[in-house]
Amino acid sequence: MSAQLHLNEAQFIKLREVNKVKLARLEEIQWQYVEDSQQRTAKIAELEAQYEAECGRILTPSQLSLFREEQKRDSSPTPPANSNEGGLG
Repeated sequence: MSAQLHLNEAQFIKLREVNKVKLARLEEIQWQYVEDSQQRTAKIAELEAQYEAECGRILTPSQLSLFREEQKRDSSPTPPANSNEGGLG
């Protein structure tokens, strides 16, 4: 991520800390709302919005654009290379 976004040292340090906090909070939400999937989903969405806001404060507009593109790629599943793969039989 650092190389793709061309982060400077200060950005790298800040973003690393934001990522640590996000992961810790995500784990906490998963544990705390294990019985309530709707509340868990809402809290995760809230966490993602806070994370995006923090990234917006750290990254330049062009870096933020690249970051969002990378997130979209990571969140969408890639289809199997061979159309016969991934199926039954």
